[in-house]
Amino acid sequence: MRCYYVMVHGSLNWVGAAPAEGGSQPRGFYCHRYVLASDEQSATDIAFERVRLNLDRSFGWLSDDSVVLTMEVEEIRTAPFRKLLKPDNRGHTFYEQL
Repeated sequence: MRCYYVMVHGSLNWVGAAPAEGGSQPRGFYCHRYVLASDEQSATDIAFERVRLNLDRSFGWLSDDSVVLTMEVEEIRTAPFRKLLKPDNRGHTFYEQL
């Protein structure tokens, strides 16, 4: 098992009408996760699942079918095990324009 740093890029394709005034519909986001996995594919799967769960818990976009989420790995590399001791970074950097 190794610690991996996974940088995730997510694209958000919205279904339906725009939100009420003041709401936003970001087009995508970037975030990263440190995960413990046996290989890069497992690390990718674990990171994607964590990102998906966090987005749904924070915004509810996925469970109410407001958006279709597509994710890809921008960067993946091994990282020191001490990175796993830090609390999971649950933040996302959203962008509006493509």
